[in-house]
Amino acid sequence: MISNPLGKVLRARQGRRGFLRAWVTGAGAAVGAVTGRGLLTSTASAQTPAANPPLPDAPGNTLVRMQREVDTALARPAASRRWTMVIDPRKCIGCQACVIACRAENVVGPVGSYRRVPQAEVGAYPSMANVFMPANCVQCDDPPCARAVPAGMIQKRPDGIVQFDYTQLKGPHAAAAAAACPYRAVHVDDGRYFTDGTPRHEAYESRTFAEYGGAWRRGQQLTGVARKCHFCAHRLEAGELPACVTTCIGGAMFFGDAADANSLASLLVKDNRTIRIHEELGIQPRVYYIEDKLPQGRHYSCATCH
Repeated sequence: MISNPLGKVLRARQGRRGFLRAWVTGAGAAVGAVTGRGLLTSTASAQTPAANPPLPDAPGNTLVRMQREVDTALARPAASRRWTMVIDPRKCIGCQACVIACRAENVVGPVGSYRRVPQAEVGAYPSMANVFMPANCVQCDDPPCARAVPAGMIQKRPDGIVQFDYTQLKGPHAAAAAAACPYRAVHVDDGRYFTDGTPRHEAYESRTFAEYGGAWRRGQQLTGVARKCHFCAHRLEAGELPACVTTCIGGAMFFGDAADANSLASLLVKDNRTIRIHEELGIQPRVYYIEDKLPQGRHYSCATCH
């Protein structure tokens, strides 16, 4: 039995897992998830979650394909996986849905976000264009943040995710990790809430949530601690895609196992002109951007900012 409070978090996520997978693939499957093992699951049965419903055949549905590839990767040892994210700025509409989904999933405060979508304007009136560049931690294979703090505070997991130790990575060490990141993807939680100054803090921003194998709450527990994107590792371990990927309206986000040469993420990198931001530093980032030639000039989209 998983001990509380982490057990409650994980059981709640596992109980929702079948519904979420079915919701991604269609309302018809969602009905089965709700009545079979999803929202209406009893407290007793939630202690031992049932197997997930099978994914339907859905040619051309990239979410279903990526979900299937995640399932396949999870069947192998962690050390054999190489989680990778591919971003296509051509499809990003700048709606910020991924940012909001990330904030809700990982419970961050107003000062920090695991994810942001910078915007740059190119060209001149009347021939102008906006370039949107979704950004988050790139899970470097040689992370500069880890080199900036004592050994053990930041570790590279066997599957490639860079993991923070919230019990140690705080105060001056948290500030050092944030300053060392060339992507500005690490922030220090200052403990503030969106509802500061109102009669009470809302439950959605003070709830318990799962990260790095533990159960956490903002406030005193995480104030002064360094935080960042971790590819929604808790979702991956429950067999779910990262929140930003499933929420992207434009279909600009892709995720998969680079160790699988036939995965969608691998094929996108193979078949397109791609760049990895700050690759010149030799830190081996695991987030790729598909480049697109801009009609307003000779530059490519990523070169607008980089």
